[in-house]
Formats: sequence, C-alpha cells, structure tokens
Amino acid sequence: MIREILYRPLSAMLWPLLRWHAAREGRRAGEAGYAAQRRGRYPAGVRPGGLWIHAASVGEVRTVRPLLEAIRAADPALAITLTTSTPTGGQTARRIPGLQQLFLPMDRPRPVARFLDAVRPAAGLVVETELWPELFAACRRRGVPLAIVNGRLSHRTLRAPRPVRALYREALAGVTVVLARSEADAAAYRELGAPADRIQVVGNLKFAAGGGEGGAPCAIDLGRPYVLAASTHDDEECRLATAWREAGDRLPLLVIAPRHPQRGEALVRSLQQAGVRFAVRSRGEQPDPADPVYLADTFGELEGFMAGAELVFMGGSLIPHGGQNLLEPARLGRALLSGPYLHNFADEAALLERCGALKRVADPRAVAATAAAWLADPGALAERGALGRSAVLERADMAERYRESLAQWRVPCLK
Repeated sequence: MIREILYRPLSAMLWPLLRWHAAREGRRAGEAGYAAQRRGRYPAGVRPGGLWIHAASVGEVRTVRPLLEAIRAADPALAITLTTSTPTGGQTARRIPGLQQLFLPMDRPRPVARFLDAVRPAAGLVVETELWPELFAACRRRGVPLAIVNGRLSHRTLRAPRPVRALYREALAGVTVVLARSEADAAAYRELGAPADRIQVVGNLKFAAGGGEGGAPCAIDLGRPYVLAASTHDDEECRLATAWREAGDRLPLLVIAPRHPQRGEALVRSLQQAGVRFAVRSRGEQPDPADPVYLADTFGELEGFMAGAELVFMGGSLIPHGGQNLLEPARLGRALLSGPYLHNFADEAALLERCGALKRVADPRAVAATAAAWLADPGALAERGALGRSAVLERADMAERYRESLAQWRVPCLK
C-alpha cells in the first residue's frame, strides 16, 4: 500500500522537524502538554471510552459544537472526547463544559497507537476535511467506526498529485459514512475515491453554529461607525486599506481582522509601506478620527466586531483562496460584500445572493464604492441584513439533521 511504501518513510524523515514544530507551537501558546500529546504521550488520567470527535482548530470546534450539544441532549451520560490539532483549537474546546479535551497525535504509527490505547473510543467523528492515513488505517484495524461530518473538499485536494490522492482513497476506504455539506462536496468525495454508497448529503453544519457560547456576541463599540473586513488574507489588507484611504470621507473606519492574527507585525510593516494611517488593537491603541484603518490583530474578538459593524466584507475572496465562512455575519444580521472568489462556500453564497444579503464585487475599489452606496441607505442596508439572517435561521436545525443521520447509519454511541 502506498501508505507503507511512500507516506510512512516520508513522515519518518520529517519526524524531527514535526517534533520541533510541535514544541515551538506549544511554547508560543503556553500549552505545556501540547508537544507531548502530539507525540502520543497522554497523561495517566485520560478517561477512555465513549465518543471521540476531532475538530482541527477554532473554526471546526465552533462548527461541531451544535452537533455535540445535540448528541449530548439525546444522551446526557455519553462520555465525549474532543481533540484538536492546534493550541488555539484546544483553548476553544476547553470552553465547552463536560467533555475531555486532548490534542490529536501527529500521523505516525506509534503516536496514533498510543492515542487509541489511551482513548479507546467506541466511534469517531472527524469534522470537515481531516484525512490522516495512519490514523484512519489504525481505526479500521481496531474496528473503530469513523464518520466524516460536514464533509468538504477543496479544489487543492482534488488537484493533489496522484500518489497523494491514492493515499486519501486508502484512508476513505475504511470510513463508515461521509456526511457531506453539499452535492458538490459529495461529488468531490466520490471523485477522491470514497465509496459512493457511504456518502450522504445533509447540508452545511455551520448553519447551526452560533449561540453555543453564551448567546449573541457583545458588539465591540469603537466610538464611531465602522466596516469590518473579516478573515482577510495576505495581499487583501493593503489593497483594501489603499482603497479606503483613496475614498476619503465618503466611508467610515475600516477595521481589518486578519484570518491569522499572528500576521499582525507583518501587516503593520505592509500598511506603513503603503502610506496608510492606522492604529493597532493588539498594542492597546484606539483609532484617531483621521485614521481610515484599524488593525484588529487580536484573537477571539471577530464575532464582537461582526456584531458591531455596519456591514461586513468577507476575506479570502479577492484572491483565489475561495472565501471564508459567510454564515457567521449573516446570522448576526449583517449585510455582506465579497470579492469574486467564493468557491469554498458556493451554496451559501448563492443563498445569500438570492435574498440580497450578499454582493460580490471585482476588486477593493468596488468594495469601497459599494459600501459607500449601501451605507447611504441605512433602511435598505438593515433589510439586506435581516433577509440574510432569516435565510440562515431557517436552516438552524442542521445539528439535529446530522445527529439523526449518524443514528440512521448506526454509528455507535449515537441514539
């Protein structure tokens, strides 16, 4: 098998680098046990049994939380272990009461074996796109049923070299069911080699997300109106900031919340080079009246900025990344702008476009011009946001749909 011929020797060569990276990430995040658990070293107090859920990072934890709560409501006594791959994902998971949080081991035979020895799950749920050949093979050998929930695949995965696609096909061969978020994702899983009779389209679990961490987020007030550029990527921030500077007094403050806040220092240098006036939130600064831009390079405040914004531009869409989650701001009643690239959220984008809550534009200047036009009519802007919110809330039962589908597939632990 290609896993043993190619993947395992390559991962063995990279093992020293992987261990170093895990140690560095653990130190940066202040997670003392992160590096050890990524090597498959778990504390003696790990509670075995029950349901294991893997959510790679913060976004996946938030996505799966409503399903987790629906499962727990159906069986309050069920033991649940939630693993993540990142320290920030683990920190988010620990805010959910009543479960055991661990870090997933790196995909090597011994760490994986030690993880399964410690946790001994009756079944596992893997959120979205995580396909780990060693982990999936070990679960298959041990008879641990695996289900992929909210399954999605990127164009990059489908364009991977043939040996990599063969690895994915091997991994998917042992999966009990793939519950896909859309027909397009289901077709992608079939193309990648998942057995067609084990794929079911349920819908996007993100429709059910939100409200699980104490209700609606508290809106962040900056003392002046602002437009939020949310989850932006490299090359989007400076282009948007330049468009805002050129627009002058026609627009309110632009708050830039990068997808990866750790890029903050690099963004500061880029904005300085672009000649844009700005303030930086991680430094405790507040924007001056003359500043067109505010850099919100902090963790855990994105929803608060969404709740406080006049409207939201969703990043990852001016570049061929494919967009970011449109549903969070729509659920909060915010009208949305985006660039042309939304292929990772095609169904959600189509839904929000149909009801008038979202408009795609070609470039940063068009973002600025459309924002100015929408803000000039507050009544119409509020109506756009309300229509988007209604469209999302109509699908708010998605977690229960997933729980019922898993039960129909007779995934152990699930009623």
